[in-house]
Amino acid sequence: MFEAWQLAAMEDYGLMDTNTGLINRVARTLAQSPNDTIDTAEFRNACYKSGVDPDSFTPKDLAQLQRKLNEIT
Repeated sequence: MFEAWQLAAMEDYGLMDTNTGLINRVARTLAQSPNDTIDTAEFRNACYKSGVDPDSFTPKDLAQLQRKLNEIT
């Protein structure tokens, strides 16, 4: 069984299918972009690459995505 810190690390790197894990997965994909700004097409492409439905993002999810991007870039 996994320890709590291991589960937290897996979620942080987007390896879990929790809401936070999925957002982190997209954030890590977007962080690889050479662009300073992300347009809608790039966001949707990152979601598809990450196996996440881009239409499922709420404004709260987008804010969390922005915070994660700021943290890792």
